[in-house]
Amino acid sequence: MMKFESVAKIGEYIKAMDFMPREGVVDSFVIGKILRKDSRGGFIVECRFDSEGQRLGAEVFVPFQMSFMEWDERVQYVSEGVFRKIIGMGGI
Repeated sequence: MMKFESVAKIGEYIKAMDFMPREGVVDSFVIGKILRKDSRGGFIVECRFDSEGQRLGAEVFVPFQMSFMEWDERVQYVSEGVFRKIIGMGGI
């Protein structure tokens, strides 16, 4: 099984980071609902929150594992309750 393959199930939410967080750099990520698993080895999520505002509503590919620039918090489960709080607050 690949690193993040079991982090969440279809219909659940995940947060997927674009880049490893660094001091002095704003985090770049999406939060989305998993629509399906993709044959390329990742999730297809419907973007429901985008830190940059450009992918909202789009289907985004989130790889289960990367060979370059991988880290432990790249993909994280987000409960539906937490997601609703994030959206209710207008974002993180």
